[in-house]
Amino acid sequence: MKKIMVLTFLTVLTLGMRAADYNYLVFTLNDNTTQAISASDLNITFSNGSLIATSGSETVTIELTKLTKMAFSNDNATGIQTIESAAVTIDSATEIYDLNGRRLPNGSQLSRGIYVIKSNGKTSKVQIK
Repeated sequence: MKKIMVLTFLTVLTLGMRAADYNYLVFTLNDNTTQAISASDLNITFSNGSLIATSGSETVTIELTKLTKMAFSNDNATGIQTIESAAVTIDSATEIYDLNGRRLPNGSQLSRGIYVIKSNGKTSKVQIK
């Protein structure tokens, strides 16, 4: 009788449990950049030292040596996480955006505030004091 009660209790307990529903799988790489893919119909395979994640028509391929961590999330924020305090070189190839996403013309005088700078294939958040 005791076994039946314990088994019934465990069955009822497991019926109430369910995994959280997550919308994205987010990968963090060695250089602190992130990539996200939809968790819906997610399929992960490994080939030639790379992780290949597919979801619908979306595919993310990451070399395993560059992968720091991966986690499920409801937020696919893959944006810039830190503000650079070092000097940034601004040349003709540099793109400057305000926090509203508007691209500023080259040679613009930057007032105090935070800007997104794209230069030499790197994107940084910079604070002008």
